[in-house]
Amino acid sequence: MSRALASRYQPVLVALHWLLALMIIGLLCIGFFVLADMPNTNPKKLDILVWHMSGGICVLALMILRFLIRMRSARPATATTGSPLLDRLSSIAHHGLYLIVLLIVASGWLTGWFIRSVFQHPGELLPGNFAIFPTFQVHAFLATLLAILIATHVAAALFHQFVLKDGLFHRMWFGRRTVVPSEK
Repeated sequence: MSRALASRYQPVLVALHWLLALMIIGLLCIGFFVLADMPNTNPKKLDILVWHMSGGICVLALMILRFLIRMRSARPATATTGSPLLDRLSSIAHHGLYLIVLLIVASGWLTGWFIRSVFQHPGELLPGNFAIFPTFQVHAFLATLLAILIATHVAAALFHQFVLKDGLFHRMWFGRRTVVPSEK
């Protein structure tokens, strides 16, 4: 099947990419630096958890939207490094970002469901430690894996931009976009 190639990603995808980047990094920071250090006895923790979970659901919805738009739109040719191994790892990492976000939202939602199932009455205290739920352990592991994958993604983008000097950032920013039919 022949696909059109574009000089850069369409503006909706660019906006979603950067919005999702900010949201995901923000949610990771809240999880690692606010919620993890806050005792479950703190009455504010439940409010922050509700915001954290709502943000996770928003990220999931935006990721699905981004994925659907990306599959239906012309996009630039795949960026290459000159190394088949690095190019393959790049493909795996990009697909992994979608999968990990899906799994992290699912594990967070299940953890919230377990907490709600155990503590049905308003005003009831949170469990002493969320680690009693295997879903939370999965959630925490995936969050760590996602943070590592994001750091690797940023490092790879910087490598493309400043070492390979292939103008990678140009593709994922706003500006004039041209689309040409692919020769397949």
